[in-house]
Amino acid sequence: MTPEEITRKLGEVGLVNPLQSVAVGAIAYAGAFLMAIVAVVLSVVAIVVTGLGNPVDSALESVDMDQAEAGSGVASLLRLPFQLVAMATFGSFDVDGTIEGVSFGAGLRILPFGITLVMVLLAFYGGRFVQKRQRAGLLGIWTTSVLTGFGVALFTALSAFILAERVPAEAGASISLHAAGFDTFFGAFALITLSLALGRLTVRARRSWWPLVADLPAAFKLAVSHALIVTVLGLCGVTIVSTIQALIDGETPPMIYVLLLLPLIGGHVLSFVTGLDMLSAATANIDGAGALSYLMDGMNGTERATMFSLPWYTWLGGLLLGGLALLLASLLWQHQRRIVPHHVVSLGVSWIALPAAYFLGGLVLLELSQASVAARLSGGGFFFGDMRIGASVGLAAWTPLLAMMAGVIVELLSRFVAPFLTPFLPSAALSWFRRPLAPAAAGVTSGAVGAAGASSAAGPAGSGPLTYSAPLAGAAPDGGFSLAPSAQGIPTDINADGVVEAGTVSAQHAGQAQAHESAPTSADGTAAGRYATVPIGATAGALSFAGAAGAAGAAGAADGGGAAGAAGADGSTAEPGAAGNSTGKITAAAASLSPRTRKLILAGAVVVGAGIVLVIGLIVTFVVLSNTVFSPEKRVEAYLGAVQAGDAEQALEIAAPNVPTAQQALLTNDIAGAAENRISDFEIVGSEESGSKSATVTAKVTQDGVTTTRTYRVDRSGRTAVVFPDWTMAETEYATLALVIPDGAATLLVNGQEVAVSDLDTSEGYYAPAAVLPGQYTVTLPESSELVAAVESVAYVSADPDDWYELYAAPGYSLSESGMEEVQTQVDALLDECATSTEESPDGCPFRAYAYGVVEDSGSWTIDSYPTVEVEEGEEGWYFGSSSSAGAATYSYQKEGWGSDDEPTDETDESSFSVSGTVTVGEDGTMAVEFDDGWW
Repeated sequence: MTPEEITRKLGEVGLVNPLQSVAVGAIAYAGAFLMAIVAVVLSVVAIVVTGLGNPVDSALESVDMDQAEAGSGVASLLRLPFQLVAMATFGSFDVDGTIEGVSFGAGLRILPFGITLVMVLLAFYGGRFVQKRQRAGLLGIWTTSVLTGFGVALFTALSAFILAERVPAEAGASISLHAAGFDTFFGAFALITLSLALGRLTVRARRSWWPLVADLPAAFKLAVSHALIVTVLGLCGVTIVSTIQALIDGETPPMIYVLLLLPLIGGHVLSFVTGLDMLSAATANIDGAGALSYLMDGMNGTERATMFSLPWYTWLGGLLLGGLALLLASLLWQHQRRIVPHHVVSLGVSWIALPAAYFLGGLVLLELSQASVAARLSGGGFFFGDMRIGASVGLAAWTPLLAMMAGVIVELLSRFVAPFLTPFLPSAALSWFRRPLAPAAAGVTSGAVGAAGASSAAGPAGSGPLTYSAPLAGAAPDGGFSLAPSAQGIPTDINADGVVEAGTVSAQHAGQAQAHESAPTSADGTAAGRYATVPIGATAGALSFAGAAGAAGAAGAADGGGAAGAAGADGSTAEPGAAGNSTGKITAAAASLSPRTRKLILAGAVVVGAGIVLVIGLIVTFVVLSNTVFSPEKRVEAYLGAVQAGDAEQALEIAAPNVPTAQQALLTNDIAGAAENRISDFEIVGSEESGSKSATVTAKVTQDGVTTTRTYRVDRSGRTAVVFPDWTMAETEYATLALVIPDGAATLLVNGQEVAVSDLDTSEGYYAPAAVLPGQYTVTLPESSELVAAVESVAYVSADPDDWYELYAAPGYSLSESGMEEVQTQVDALLDECATSTEESPDGCPFRAYAYGVVEDSGSWTIDSYPTVEVEEGEEGWYFGSSSSAGAATYSYQKEGWGSDDEPTDETDESSFSVSGTVTVGEDGTMAVEFDDGWW
């Protein structure tokens, strides 16, 4: 066979030369490569803008290498685009190796969406371009697409592997970093194959059943448009606000970095902005195993943040943007929308197209938002062992369900709200949204039009709804032909042989069966205009035909639908539910609604609209109240407000300390309210939720001009007011003040308030611990006598827990001037009592004489001078002494003679002495002075 014959034979089965498709694949890869270069350049610019310097030098310095060891910077930059293209086809940038018996590995998975998008678009539109010139069949389309996908996938994986970045590790060894792998190969294969095949398929003639499912591709286009609208408007708003704030603060606008990195993070921006605006959540997960799990104690787990985690003005703007986007999407969806009336498939597709497309779009957002990094280490010895760590960010798993709900809302708004808004909008505002491959209204041939004209007796326009399920003007599914219903609403059918089915149609319609023979066909041989469409929401009656065209139509039908058929001789098409006119064309017959029907529709639309507004209002109200009045921040605000006001009882009710009741004796409004230097101001500066059950609230507390940052944990404990979350502060740390209790004291005065010692926790002995709020506490003892004066003790309790060491108050008494005089008086009285003794060494007295042979009862004491005592406070009272001013006493006595006949002689012994002892004051105010033993 000659090459021409082979080409002809292959063409007969739909096969074509694959070189053009392969060229498209090469162009798609080249475009992605160029986009990767742009991404690298913009990333370098972003790094330079941040002031980090040369990123290559920084990276090499971190591993103690110079540029010569790792290769030239130019070579590294040339390799990087190949790795980015591989990552854009769902590849992971990995490194694996073994050094001195230690095996390690790490991987980064992130989708540079800008590069992926360029590759997909070039393959798609390149496929359209090729198909317009080759006109391949299904077999040829899929064969060339698979071959092209395989080639591009193989080149993507091999180029990433061959051009891997190699870093020297040790003598004769190196570490290879690349994004080649099975995931890269199959990802590139799927992207190129599907994009190329879909692009070629969109150029082929539509199947006859296309009007039944035309809403499906339009739904996907609307889902993409919806996401782009939300993202663009959201980015514009954030850019404006953040730029103004940055300029006010004298900083670089942060959105500059986002815009520069869009080729790499564009997919994440699109997914997070759209997902959060649909009330989804951003999740971050970190997990470690082995020694890392121990070292990361408290860090493992999942954190979530929603739009309501942002400042109130941000989430309020997000809610308004979300509602506006839903309404705009519904207007676009309703614009120029057509369906096949009264057909089960078409009706079902019209309802499920948007929810299904939005659900699949949610899955795409879920994939675009993912970014993960993982590392492992094994063989690291006894301590390290096998270790693993992984971290990832993305949208919550329920994002597709929220997206499907958004699709349902758009569908409902397009049916019940958009029709009332569209008349007030200029057509240019909506005409930019073009439905892909939208079906035209079904047409009929000249012969069919003529036959339609001949059947003007079919009934007046609007005589009843279309009840047929078979096609209007073209081949029926069973090969027959279907006409409009009769005046009684009964479908009239003629089979493929032109024979009128008994009891179904009158003889006047026989000419239309002949007209079927000349009905136009599509490229795949199916009948064109098989299903007629009407604007969705229109009320279609039975087809009625103008009598003026009847005669001409009959003539056209009589000669087999030839050129003599004046009605529609130009091959014109017509809308369903149309009436013939003098030109032979079928024109729309308006079906007017009765005033009662109009009122019902209007009332229903108002009720539905009001219901939607009410639901949205309730949702907004619930969210606003949940994030303001019933938020965890409000719980902490209430607690700090009570502390600031000295309302200890309210603070106890919100957050009680985990201490015994006896240690809460000072937590009263009278004591806390009288404390000086309480906190003067506070501000909630942040809140971070740990799942849905707890949150950590950060506050700045100002006390005596010093600001301290405190964190409080708040747990969700159920619901209040039926639907709102109820938050309870977890165990809150209170400062503990140690009260030193003097011996015998029964009452303390704290900030002027009496506190019974029996109410305190005295299990520790001489002091009692008590929980207190920040502030200054003055502790003293009650006045009991004019002989003593109470000495107060002041304790300053800071709001900073780091200052809660050595917090104690030691109240006591000091002797008054009268008390000092009373001590001297009582000491003198004790000395006088001692002087009444006849003994040379009176018991319990501070003086003694050195005398021998004293005649019994002959001695007496005389106090020559009294000592002046000094009093000092001790641990259990006061001590007195006279070390600096001694007293003097004389002992007079008779001494026995040496012999029995000798007479006693009078003798004296003078001595000086000092005194010491204790002073106590009883509860009744009386003083007692006692001499110590052994001080003289």
